Amino acid sequence: MKRDYPLFLIDRSQAAAYPFNYITCFDKTVGFVARVVHFPADAQYFEFVKAASQIEHAEYMNVMFKAKRGGVILVCEDFLYNFELTNANLKRVQALLKKAMKKFLHAEVERTPDLNDLDIDNQIIQQQLSVERAKQMYDDLVRRANGDKNIADYQIALAEATLETLKKFRDNQKYFSLNLN
Repeated sequence: MKRDYPLFLIDRSQAAAYPFNYITCFDKTVGFVARVVHFPADAQYFEFVKAASQIEHAEYMNVMFKAKRGGVILVCEDFLYNFELTNANLKRVQALLKKAMKKFLHAEVERTPDLNDLDIDNQIIQQQLSVERAKQMYDDLVRRANGDKNIADYQIALAEATLETLKKFRDNQKYFSLNLN
């Protein structure tokens, strides 16, 4: 029987109470909610790997992707259904986590613009990502500004103003190209 709904849902809302990306798997047997944890430094990544290796069934409950620096780890947070912990079900969870990681990484690559293509739409996408990441890493911005929140707020406001300028420029280009043709 064919599924008439998506298998995975990626949630990037990152509310203040939940500052992570989440992936929900809607598998009818072992559906789960997994948290995406990004470690920007190798030391953090390897520390997590070391701690996770000491947890029972950890090999089934998380999937790791090592990047050039740091890495991404998908950790199963909760299950949508109660199911029996058989080897088959645990292996199914692990296989679905691997698929979820591939979907997440593929979606991230699609979201990231080609930096060699400097057309206005790619510049806008890049600036949107910069604003989004600055908001996500607000505490780091404050720390780099020696605890001065006004500087961090100004940096975000400046990035947002740049984004608006790019959007206006794009809209003006469209308007002028329509009127010239």
